[in-house]
Amino acid sequence: MVRNLPPFPAVRAFEAAARHQSFKAAAEELCVTQSAISHQVKGLEAFLGASLFHRKAQGVELTRCGADYFGDLNMILDHLNASTERIRGVDTAGPLSVRATPGFTTRWLLPRMDSFNSAHPEIELEVTTTADPMYFPSDGVDILIQYGQEPMAGFRVDSFLTSARFPVCSTKMLTTGVAIEKPEDLARVTLLRDLVGDDWETWFLCANSKLPKKISGPRFSHCDLTMTAAEEGQGVALAYGALINDEIANGTLIKLFDLETPPKVVYSLTCSESRTNLPRIAAFRNWVFAEAATGAVTSRH
Repeated sequence: MVRNLPPFPAVRAFEAAARHQSFKAAAEELCVTQSAISHQVKGLEAFLGASLFHRKAQGVELTRCGADYFGDLNMILDHLNASTERIRGVDTAGPLSVRATPGFTTRWLLPRMDSFNSAHPEIELEVTTTADPMYFPSDGVDILIQYGQEPMAGFRVDSFLTSARFPVCSTKMLTTGVAIEKPEDLARVTLLRDLVGDDWETWFLCANSKLPKKISGPRFSHCDLTMTAAEEGQGVALAYGALINDEIANGTLIKLFDLETPPKVVYSLTCSESRTNLPRIAAFRNWVFAEAATGAVTSRH
């Protein structure tokens, strides 16, 4: 059977650009010019007859078609990489220690882990949580899921999850509590806050509304506790949209307004520069990038 396959240099350029969400970063990784990446991607789009990126003044963003293609492509490349390393005598089998915040672990990683385990049954994930994700641990952890995107000397830091924030509450609170129809109504309800990254002031500025003089509500050590309190009907929380796809889809949480804070990098994958290309670490990194790029509701897994 003759396969109608795209040229591999174009595939490689697209994969790097999609993973970084940047032609410039892809060019730096592949040691070519930015115009070469753009040329290869345009050639691939012509071959496919579809647009893979939205070109914007501030950079590029995957189209829905591009995100789907990137997800499929990553699975293919993962299998190709595994086969190549097996023939070369390098095996991905064994433990892989991942440490992340409780919110990321509960809301993003755990619902998707079946996907990783199915693709890499030979890798034994060891998942632990930390309340301080800004320093790489010294106790044998392979990968740290860092909050934000702070550089660390001697470590590779790759951002992969960007999100805006918006107010959410439970269905019960919305139907039995104080009517919430405009931002000013939030001054009459309990506002749930995070001890780290509380962003209510930013949201009220985006809504052209004054921050309440006194915010009445508890503060929690991390966003997962804040979201759980909101699910229990204890108040309104400012959610990271990328972490609650399932909850919005199934009605556990209700998005109160279309107003959102500007998107920002929420999580990055951090590992030692000297170990960045180890098969297990590379396999997990590629999987994370593919999952984040699709932005799909986690229940599909």
